[in-house]
Amino acid sequence: MTRRGWSPPSYEVDPNGKIIGARCCEEPNNWGRWGDLDELGTTNLMDESHVRHAASLIRTGRVYSLALPLEKGGPVHPARSDIMHLYHYSGADFIVGSVMNDTFPGFQASDDYVFMPLQGSTHWDGLAHCASGDALYNGFWAGTVEGFGGARRGSIHHLREKLIGRGVLLDLPRAQGVNRLDPGWVVTADALENALQAQDTELESGDILLLRTGHIAWYYELDDKREFWQRGAPGLGRNTVSWIHDHDVAAVAVDNVGAEVEPFEEPFEVIYPLHVRFLRDLGLILGELWWLDDLASACAEDGIYEFFLSAPPLNVTNASGSPVNPIAIK
Repeated sequence: MTRRGWSPPSYEVDPNGKIIGARCCEEPNNWGRWGDLDELGTTNLMDESHVRHAASLIRTGRVYSLALPLEKGGPVHPARSDIMHLYHYSGADFIVGSVMNDTFPGFQASDDYVFMPLQGSTHWDGLAHCASGDALYNGFWAGTVEGFGGARRGSIHHLREKLIGRGVLLDLPRAQGVNRLDPGWVVTADALENALQAQDTELESGDILLLRTGHIAWYYELDDKREFWQRGAPGLGRNTVSWIHDHDVAAVAVDNVGAEVEPFEEPFEVIYPLHVRFLRDLGLILGELWWLDDLASACAEDGIYEFFLSAPPLNVTNASGSPVNPIAIK
């Protein structure tokens, strides 16, 4: 294997963990919009009035979980390890007679563990998840995320009381008159606008935008799961960045693996170019691997595509992402 060379960077990092003189060269961006040390990004748009308004959208009390099952063999990206669910002890240990009976006389219980990537199922990508040019959102140094101390800037735990508010679903296949969007289908700003108009829905500042492509359901239909990874995915295209920014969207969640289209639109300078634009430049929180089919059917039935959405991340200290069980209430 050829070893790569390395040269120390020419910049300096201040005591706050920011690269001195760093500027975001891409437009639009939200660096400095909510202060030089902001770590909440676009979730700043979700204030108390927004949450109160979202609560008023509950009409029927019908509840929809938007999470995939946490189980082995799910659509975990090949770069990550699979989910492992193990039991420490179980009812069987007590029933058959074991050392557990001596340790806990007269008591029977089960206790288990889950080992998984924090981005291994339905999840949020936090602001520490993606950097480019050594910089995270708002000019924080990528080196503030470390193996020993974790994400000392941009951690998902800062959002533990965020991502609760008005959700809006755009059912993109239904707007196109198809069951699902094919791998490689680029979701454009026009497609988002057309879906809004077709559903007679408006976006409001601070909304959580959910985008159904139908892609994740295809995974569960496939006998050979390798096709799912080899074919790519429908997803957001580059011209949606300005559209999402202009609509002051607080977060975007998609029923695919990477939110953006794969293969990536040409030309691109870095892989996952829209992760860079959304997470690093806009400070926009990204949700991936969301299950939206049941909610989409309910929205098509009553014609209402807005709802109360509760989807805060787990309070995982210094983490770059978090599993979530998003709950939509209509």
